[in-house]
Amino acid sequence: MDNNDFQAHTQQVERLVQRVNALADERARATALELLQAVMDLHGAAMSRVVELLSGSEAYRASLSKLATDPLVCGVLVLYGVHPLALPERIAQAIDKLRPQFDKHGASVELLEVADGAVRVKVQTRAHGLAASPERIRQAVEQCVLEAAPEVTRVSIEGLAPSGFVPLNQLQTVTKEKAYEESPA
Repeated sequence: MDNNDFQAHTQQVERLVQRVNALADERARATALELLQAVMDLHGAAMSRVVELLSGSEAYRASLSKLATDPLVCGVLVLYGVHPLALPERIAQAIDKLRPQFDKHGASVELLEVADGAVRVKVQTRAHGLAASPERIRQAVEQCVLEAAPEVTRVSIEGLAPSGFVPLNQLQTVTKEKAYEESPA
């Protein structure tokens, strides 16, 4: 299961909770929500304990670190509020993983800000660097950020031209000679 699958499953859970909330039978609605909360509490306690046990030993910290970077496990750790790394640290590590790929193509990627669930990233390319389209670059950055931090609600990328945009330095000047007719006056 990748980040897209995880997001799809969380959206399905949201839809089902909305359906439960719309039930006409108040007792059935209350029972279903209580059941969901009990399962969430149980899973949350178990995940918290797993993180606690793995954090307590130097030998297991590497395993916890590896688990925490897996998109599925990362999402569950975030869901239960027990991810061992803070949001800015996870995003910074994710951006660091992109750098070699961008460097190889004559570009750079820089984390500018993480605030209120929003992430700002700057991408700079050289004139002939990074052959990928702005949309592919955007997708790569967004996927990288969301895998590391599924709770992020917005990823803003500065320095990318909008899709279909052609930089002025790539346009050729076209000259047309206009023939002006003299009007009979």
